Amino acid sequence: MNNKSEYFSQNTHGYMYCRDGTFSEFIFSLIDRIVSDDFKKYNNAFELGAGMGRFSFVLVNNFPRIWLVEPSKAYALTIKKLFSNDCSANNVNHRGTVTIVNSTMEEFLKKNNIPERSIFFCFHLLHHLSYEQRKELYSCLAKTDAPTVFVEPNPWNPLIILQLMLYKDMRLKDEFQYLTFTKKKLSREFNMFDLTVETYDRLCFLPPPITKAILKLPFLKKPLLFFEKFRHVFPLLGSYQMFYCKSKNGKGVI
Repeated sequence: MNNKSEYFSQNTHGYMYCRDGTFSEFIFSLIDRIVSDDFKKYNNAFELGAGMGRFSFVLVNNFPRIWLVEPSKAYALTIKKLFSNDCSANNVNHRGTVTIVNSTMEEFLKKNNIPERSIFFCFHLLHHLSYEQRKELYSCLAKTDAPTVFVEPNPWNPLIILQLMLYKDMRLKDEFQYLTFTKKKLSREFNMFDLTVETYDRLCFLPPPITKAILKLPFLKKPLLFFEKFRHVFPLLGSYQMFYCKSKNGKGVI
């Protein structure tokens, strides 16, 4: 992602910035309902491509130790400010202990052994990587016993057109790849590099901006969950697609 440093620079993509974990907690609750694995058994959570921390809050609130790996210096600084009280000895909130790493995902995985009872999360990461970068990432992940949750935009959702109109920082040439990331294509890529898809589903029936607005009123959360039932009836309207993957022959460390 180094060649996209201009695209992911300071003061860009402000629409991704979140000040709290309300939205990420909701998304995580949907994933937890779909995946049969018990996330509570994992002591270590790694978010690869943490961005500005939009999905990081839920990891900090639900896991004992968290590594937020982000290649953009500007974004790494943003998440450092967001979670300054949770970093190492500064953790005064008694939440998870956070380590922020300014590095590419591939470099981080090659240089670090992954402890037991670990899990990886990749939110909106893959469509910003080249095929060569994805291959390297998959290969590194496949060498661990840790499962990975990939969340990517639903390629059939027409929301991209609205987003490009609303958000001036978004550029089609940097986002178009996700339009090609169908379930079949990504599943084939995972399988080629010894990752198997254990669970697949679409989630977040309503557009994220609308979902965020609704979540500001707690009493509307249950009706929001009710709408999730329609994601199978109207698959085009699911904002995200989720892949829960495991290594075919993991060895626990890299």
